[in-house]
Amino acid sequence: MEIAVEYIAFLFVGFLAGISSGFFGIGGGTIVVPLVMLLGEGIKPAIALSTMQMSCSSIYGSYINAKNGQFRPQSFIVLGLGGIVGAACGARLLAVVPSFWAAVVFTCMIVLALVKTFLTNPAGGVSSNPRQIWLFLTGAIVGVFAGLVGIGGGFLLVPILAGILGLPLKNAVAIGLYFVMFVGGSAFITYSLMGYVDFTKGAFLSIGSILGVRFGIWIVSKTGANKHKIIVLLMYITLLAVMIYKLTKGTL
Repeated sequence: MEIAVEYIAFLFVGFLAGISSGFFGIGGGTIVVPLVMLLGEGIKPAIALSTMQMSCSSIYGSYINAKNGQFRPQSFIVLGLGGIVGAACGARLLAVVPSFWAAVVFTCMIVLALVKTFLTNPAGGVSSNPRQIWLFLTGAIVGVFAGLVGIGGGFLLVPILAGILGLPLKNAVAIGLYFVMFVGGSAFITYSLMGYVDFTKGAFLSIGSILGVRFGIWIVSKTGANKHKIIVLLMYITLLAVMIYKLTKGTL
């Protein structure tokens, strides 16, 4: 009975992660990692599990967003390729970085995304067309941090796309989820080869995330730009509080 309840809990966490993926353009790791840790997993198993569910939700979510005309996938392939390289390197770093410092990096990334999103105009500004090499390098740098802490990197990339390139927040969200497809897949393969992934728990997370991602995309289509930004900020604040609690309690 306890095992069944545990799997239902993982299914529910996956569903929440899927909604967040569709709504915020993230892989769901920022949801999965803290909540799976609350279910009793250490940060490294939680990070590995998050990459499995984000791979599934990002593929399905990107298909929906591209079909709805939110972005052109071919324009951002180089960004994704950079993410693959970076995520593989970051995943390898996890094997040598102590759990506490991985959690500290994760927490700092939440703070960075919170500040950048707060300063972002949700309607977009003057959009630029960066060179492919800059897209690749941006993807690689975000990918390293994403692979290290088990996230898709979307919640770091979205503020960059909206705040620096001037894209509307909703379009940046769609591109961020697309980026997650590359980074999450790369990190998932790496973690699997390293033996970190519990595939049974990951399957329940993934099923839940697939169910949730379409719902999240539907919600964002019905939400105004300013309200969307406020909800994104509240999400970051909540996750920051969870991680600070885990750090202060030393339960990593």
